[in-house]
Amino acid sequence: MSGADAAGASFPLVHTSSVVAQLMRGVSLGGGGAPGFWTFAHGAPVLGTLYWLFWLPLPPVSIGIAVYLFFNGNRIALQRRRYRDPQQFRDVERAWAIAGFVLFGPTVCATLVWAVVMLATLARAGLLR
Repeated sequence: MSGADAAGASFPLVHTSSVVAQLMRGVSLGGGGAPGFWTFAHGAPVLGTLYWLFWLPLPPVSIGIAVYLFFNGNRIALQRRRYRDPQQFRDVERAWAIAGFVLFGPTVCATLVWAVVMLATLARAGLLR
């Protein structure tokens, strides 16, 4: 059996079983909370690279990627990574959900600190009016 679909789902996941369709509808706490790591473990390195490249210079882009992965991570995980069965998918994503929950707070705090420092620097330089 390939993928999480007993019918042997192919790319893209167009004709899926009801089990896979149900898995795709959920949100991805791991994808949204730990996007810089989750993407590489789930076969989406381009999104992970973009997340890290834009995290410091343009945090809104990185936040947008995290939000996208929060809502679409399960679909991406099912398309890009192979699972023995739906239970393995749930187990893997449960572990990533814990990691995402743990990393979400520090990531938001670091982003906010960066934003405040940048705004203060721009204000001190007289570039904000």
